[in-house]
Amino acid sequence: MDECFRNEWTNAPGIRTRIRCFTMDSLKTPLQDPTITHQLFQLITEMSEDEKRTLLKLLRKGALKSRCRRQYFRKPIHTPVQYTNKSGLSRGIIRDISLGGVFILSRRPLSLGQSLSIAFSPANFEKTVWITGDVMRVTPEGIGVRFRSINHVQKTAVISAASSK
Repeated sequence: MDECFRNEWTNAPGIRTRIRCFTMDSLKTPLQDPTITHQLFQLITEMSEDEKRTLLKLLRKGALKSRCRRQYFRKPIHTPVQYTNKSGLSRGIIRDISLGGVFILSRRPLSLGQSLSIAFSPANFEKTVWITGDVMRVTPEGIGVRFRSINHVQKTAVISAASSK
């Protein structure tokens, strides 16, 4: 990684300030953390000041709010899952996952609003994780489940599942 510190002097009218800047060539050294926030940070640091001002103005006006349907990004995966409800234990495949929920490929008929608990074992995770949720979508392919709430361990498991190849 080409890192260096450089000292610059700024001469604003009546002010002489020493600024210490950290520089990194982002093209040579991509950020190691592939999260959305880090990707955005990298793109923004590569923008001109004019582009940054334009982006800030658009975001403050809420330009993206009407375009984003989901609160969380869904990652396509193919992971076995078990789920339980009043009818008992069933099995399916997680087609996609996010911090907000999953889509489970399953032929078992379920009703909208039905409560269930799902269990899956992400790769590189030491145990099976159970998460409760509600059926929010029913299609011939399967069901969309919104998680009620997730704790730190469950959140880590979902991120682990979404991060695996």
